[in-house]
Amino acid sequence: MSKNAGISMRGEQKTMNEIKTITVGENVFEIINYVPVGYSIWNIGRNMIDGYLPLCRLSPYQSFPGGREIEADTLKAIKCDGAQTILEAIGGGQCTVEEFEQYIKHYRNSKSGTWSHRQVERMKRALPYMKQIKGL
Repeated sequence: MSKNAGISMRGEQKTMNEIKTITVGENVFEIINYVPVGYSIWNIGRNMIDGYLPLCRLSPYQSFPGGREIEADTLKAIKCDGAQTILEAIGGGQCTVEEFEQYIKHYRNSKSGTWSHRQVERMKRALPYMKQIKGL
């Protein structure tokens, strides 16, 4: 867990309910219980509080073709088991249950000791946790 990580509550109201947030360094994440359309897992690894899966939305304005700048003011997080296991497995660019299953199927016979083989093993560990998250 980051030294600057902390949990806080904002005093704003949203349809009569308080918006719950966590703060990690300078980033504020709204706590939600599903992955909204347009959001994906933000691959920030160990820079996230254990037990929370960070989500981001890409900015519609990129400084160069193929850019991956995010909208830092729209960050979300889901409290879930296996969050760090999931973050370890998305390093190859796959971020959904379907993408994990396709990767595992394609590389299931990869040679032991290769990156692909290690990635398959990481994804196999993460997949049960991912299947519990709405919207992935």
